[in-house]
Amino acid sequence: MESVKRMPIVQQVVDKLKEYLFSGEIAVGDKLPVEKELCEQLGVGRGTVREAFRILEATGYVELRPGKGAFAARTSEIELGDVMQWFTEHEVETKDFLEVRMAIEPLSVRLAIERCSDEDVAQLEHIHRKFTAAVNSHDVPAISINDEKFHSAIVEFSRNQLLISISKQVEKHVKNFRSKTFYIPQNAANAIEPHQNILDAFKRRDAAAGERSMEEHLNLVVKDLEKSTIR
Repeated sequence: MESVKRMPIVQQVVDKLKEYLFSGEIAVGDKLPVEKELCEQLGVGRGTVREAFRILEATGYVELRPGKGAFAARTSEIELGDVMQWFTEHEVETKDFLEVRMAIEPLSVRLAIERCSDEDVAQLEHIHRKFTAAVNSHDVPAISINDEKFHSAIVEFSRNQLLISISKQVEKHVKNFRSKTFYIPQNAANAIEPHQNILDAFKRRDAAAGERSMEEHLNLVVKDLEKSTIR
């Protein structure tokens, strides 16, 4: 017999919050209780509640609005059909945001490789390892979170404040995209090799290769989007 495994406290909070979202007591767009109230109700610290919210945001159940709190984004379990429907309904605007990413992320990679430190490269490699492990274990929240970390780190390493600012402006929609696309296992698997190619370019300090690899990565993301829409 296998030993009993204790569920991490963050996962317990995630499950409790999903129970609340699915209870029928709350509608999409409603504000969730504030952190302090949830901490008191669940007997956990603020860090635990924040991490639970982050996981729920990464999987499309909660929307976090800076300075305003957490709001219900879904009140039922996400099914593959829901993901396909979302892609169909948001295809045009999602392509618009992907076009913006095509403009800023290859440039970010080139600048980042030219300006990064050894510590930056090590950080990116650590994120990529976690991303790959998450894909292999089909951990959708971890896939989404580490994909965001990978791309955000590259923009930060560019040391270009305007690029960083533009990236943050499109990040909200990109979060919505990530919270759906990685429910399709092939979409997650398709990101491993491009991320590795980008990382290898950082290790070689080959800015041209990094820029090219990011362009290829985002072109593949567009193809995955087109395959995921209902025709």
